[in-house]
Amino acid sequence: MALSTTFWIQLLGIIFGAGMMYFTFVKYKRKELNKTECLVWFAGWILLISLAVKPSSLDFFIGRLKFHRRLDFFVVLGFFVLLGLGFFNYSTVKKMERKLERYVRKEAIEEAIEKKTERIAK
Repeated sequence: MALSTTFWIQLLGIIFGAGMMYFTFVKYKRKELNKTECLVWFAGWILLISLAVKPSSLDFFIGRLKFHRRLDFFVVLGFFVLLGLGFFNYSTVKKMERKLERYVRKEAIEEAIEKKTERIAK
C-alpha cells in the first residue's frame, strides 16, 4: 500500500506543530515568553495541527474566496503572514535602535561631563 503525498504533508505538519509546541513550552519555562504569549503561540500550533489533520475544514472559506485549490489559499495566506511578521520585526528593530541610540548618547554625555569634572578638579 503506497502512502499519498497528502499523507506525508499532513504528517510533517503534525510533527512540525508538535515540535514547535515543545520549543514554545521550553521558552516559557526559561521565562523568555510570558503566559499570554505562550497561550497565543500554543493556539497557533494547535490550529496548524488541526488543519494538517483535517484540511477539508477550510473548504467553506476557500470556496467563498474563489480559490481553486487549498494549496493556493495556503500560499497566499503564508505570504500575508510573512509580510506582516516582516513589518513587525522591522518596526521593532527600529524602535530598539532609537532606544539604544538615546542610551548611548546619554552615557557618552555623562562620561564626557565626568572626565571634564576630573580635569577641572586636578
